[in-house]
Amino acid sequence: MFAEVIIPLALPRNYTWKIPDSMLDGIQVGCRVEVNLGKHKKYAGVVKRIHSDEPLSFEAKEIINILDPEPVIQRYQLQFWEWMAEYYMCSEGEVMNAAVPTNLKLSSESILWWNEEYGNDFSDLNDEEYIVAEALEMKKELRLSEVQQLLDASHVYPVIKKLIDKKVCYVWEELKERYKPKTEIYITLNPVYHNEEKLSKLLN
Repeated sequence: MFAEVIIPLALPRNYTWKIPDSMLDGIQVGCRVEVNLGKHKKYAGVVKRIHSDEPLSFEAKEIINILDPEPVIQRYQLQFWEWMAEYYMCSEGEVMNAAVPTNLKLSSESILWWNEEYGNDFSDLNDEEYIVAEALEMKKELRLSEVQQLLDASHVYPVIKKLIDKKVCYVWEELKERYKPKTEIYITLNPVYHNEEKLSKLLN
């Protein structure tokens, strides 16, 4: 079985990932899943469709983790996203990026911020959560890619989700300067040649 997954990027189409047998009972349309895009980038995407159509032009990678026990996006919302993408001539990933709260849009570029109000009582955290919480308390912020190095584990996103749910940290969406002024190059005539006689001499 395979899943069509929307990830919060401006991609020409939604991509397909293979559902491991161990996840078949837990995966649902509208749930977030952790997927690899390229060699090193990981994203939390939303399952739009579950199907059995194996891709012919490439070998589908496996979904890494299921992040939600129940759907966080309902089917009618997914239909609305599809309509919006068609109406505004953009991708469903761009619609997702605008529609979903930052805490639900995890990627390897996401930045975790320490929640000062949490305090230093880590008694309700497991070992992996404790390691990340301790590092966050010291550094105040960590990129998800740093957390992956810290834990050296393939199930980082579920750990991060639990830390967010427990209010240990929150996700800060790094603002990137997207505006670039459009410029055009013009060639202008030297004022010396505004004189017709000199201009004629130049052209000849």
